[in-house]
Amino acid sequence: MSSDFHQASCLGISQLPLPDLVSDIIDESWSPPPHGWCKINIDASWDKTSSKSGLGCVIRDDGCNFRGGSGSYRLSASVIETEAHAALMGVSLAADLGVQQVIVETDSKVLLQNIIGGSCKSVWSIYPIISAIRRRCNRFSSCNWRWIPRKCNGVADSIAASARRRMSKDVWLHRPPSSLVFVMQADGLPCPPSS
Repeated sequence: MSSDFHQASCLGISQLPLPDLVSDIIDESWSPPPHGWCKINIDASWDKTSSKSGLGCVIRDDGCNFRGGSGSYRLSASVIETEAHAALMGVSLAADLGVQQVIVETDSKVLLQNIIGGSCKSVWSIYPIISAIRRRCNRFSSCNWRWIPRKCNGVADSIAASARRRMSKDVWLHRPPSSLVFVMQADGLPCPPSS
């Protein structure tokens, strides 16, 4: 499974030098980032028939603490467009929160290839979104992108699916909604209340 592991950084952003992290990525559930880092998990939910889509992101720190999250509804022309909007939402929220060292995790290999590849490798229809993602990444001191299996991305997936069904936008800072507490605990992590 380590051959499926992809690690890359935004153009011009430093690479995370952690060779031991590969074993953490293959876990059955989400794993915390290294000390001093935050993880942004992103996902999207898209219905081809209606073009309705939901975006989801969650930010957790090295102590497994919830730092923020967001779910949003939109109409999208494709699943890759929806995934790109979810990535933009996630990096924008982290930048707004002042996070400096981030690992962005996605279960979309196509999105990852578009973000880390040159412009000749990008899907032309999402190039403006990819450009906006790269600009936001420049606000971090370090930004690392990783592919993860879907089973390690349950919280972001749950947020995206819920946002598509509810057709609403929500942003949570410091404390997740009660509907996410169970999903976060299913990741094998405590979801402590914030004081």
